[in-house]
Amino acid sequence: MIMHQNNKRRLLLCVAYLCAAFFLNGCGKTVVSLPGQSNAPRSSFSSGKMRSVVSVARSQIGKPYKWGGASPSRGFDCSGLVWWVFDQHGIKVPRVSWQQIEAGRSVHLSKIKAGDIVFFRIPGGGKSLHTGIYTGDGSFFVHSPKSGHHVREESMNKNYWRKYFIGARRVM
Repeated sequence: MIMHQNNKRRLLLCVAYLCAAFFLNGCGKTVVSLPGQSNAPRSSFSSGKMRSVVSVARSQIGKPYKWGGASPSRGFDCSGLVWWVFDQHGIKVPRVSWQQIEAGRSVHLSKIKAGDIVFFRIPGGGKSLHTGIYTGDGSFFVHSPKSGHHVREESMNKNYWRKYFIGARRVM
């Protein structure tokens, strides 16, 4: 069967769009957990690993925000930062925030620990949520805030973050 040049271009374009959609939506990397379940055996996690997660998150402070970004070389969006940090530790979490909030198990605000993922529902965000990694230092978290900004560590005690906080998840 002979394929015309235009049909080849269309096919390649469709494949490229599908690959981009899978990457941006976390397909292929998404590990679905039932609420209350972790993505890895409990025995593999220690306070040392939790400290390492925080340390790796902090090592990205200053990297630029990049929508769809999930690497130090390209920059990060909020969920890309969370995905990348946990991936560096062999912990698979979904790539996008609205799926990350289903990973691991829910943790009450009074019981969050360093290395937990924190979530915020920012007005106008649609089904997307804002996410970051709790550092455990007086209610601070590392996150990639928005276009034009850089990865930073910020207090969750600020009125803005307290107002929009919706939950935390433990995947370790």
